[in-house]
Amino acid sequence: MKIKVKEQDISHLLTSCTWSGSRLNVARKLEYSFVQDDRDKNIPVIDIDNGYTCYGYDDAGNLVFEGNIYSIERDRAKSSVRVTAFDHLFVLAKSKTTRKFDRIAPEDVTRQICAELGVLVGNVAETGTAVSFIANAKTGYQIIMSAYTEASKTTGKKYHPVMDGAKLNIVEKGTLIDGYTADSSVNMEGSVYKESIENLVDQVIIVDKEGNRVDFARNDEHIKKYSMFQDVYKEDPNKDTQTEAKAMLKKPEQSGHITVLGDYRVKSSYSVEVKDSLFKGQFWIKSDTHTFTDGKHEMKLELEYENIMNEEKAEQEKEGEGA
Repeated sequence: MKIKVKEQDISHLLTSCTWSGSRLNVARKLEYSFVQDDRDKNIPVIDIDNGYTCYGYDDAGNLVFEGNIYSIERDRAKSSVRVTAFDHLFVLAKSKTTRKFDRIAPEDVTRQICAELGVLVGNVAETGTAVSFIANAKTGYQIIMSAYTEASKTTGKKYHPVMDGAKLNIVEKGTLIDGYTADSSVNMEGSVYKESIENLVDQVIIVDKEGNRVDFARNDEHIKKYSMFQDVYKEDPNKDTQTEAKAMLKKPEQSGHITVLGDYRVKSSYSVEVKDSLFKGQFWIKSDTHTFTDGKHEMKLELEYENIMNEEKAEQEKEGEGA
């Protein structure tokens, strides 16, 4: 990866570089170390400080990262400077506001919040739905995802924010990366897949306030395959019984990770095709870590077996409020 701080190219001074992202942490991170020693006249002195903008480019010169520096560690003994930068989603993940939204599309919620918090907007997924909710001291990210979580209930689609340079895009999460396959016979260096039923729940009995059994929720396929593992749900007059009971059912826990040759297109929030003697199919990228060492680009991908959206609960106005 080629790196610039402001307009200064420091790629020739790099000793390490890691570019990573996660469905859970949202903002992508760029960490790198470079040689710095003001005692050696052959080593240029790099002007660097927290708040400076830095850029990362792929081998073809395309911009793949733009963000600000948030941490600097200088080590004179090692003649080294270590830098941590995050893309501009970090601003939305840290900055809070309070708003009330009344029948407004999530894409317009996104534009309003970004305008307030100083983040540019690119392409945002159009939902064709209107949402209403209250955001009380919530981060920009939480507000945007609350709006899209509500819309997802209508559209059936899943959404995720990503940065394209300085601009925020909202994409349909889980889109398959076209033309890329992680193949154990071509570009894969290692793989691990795990499945566990230790926390499985495949039947939930529903009881009334006296403890009398009144109904149940169950997964017959899992009961037949794994045996029955049961939990209990007590009715609540303020909640939908079947919805709450079904939410207590737990599937087998599945996870995996692979190590493959690097490809700048492969990032969290998208999915990849995997061809492996251990497992084949479509996997969703939970997190990705790209490392650049001695001219080699390698990445470790943490995989999910289903397309999971980071949902944020939208707070609704209570009756009598705002009157």
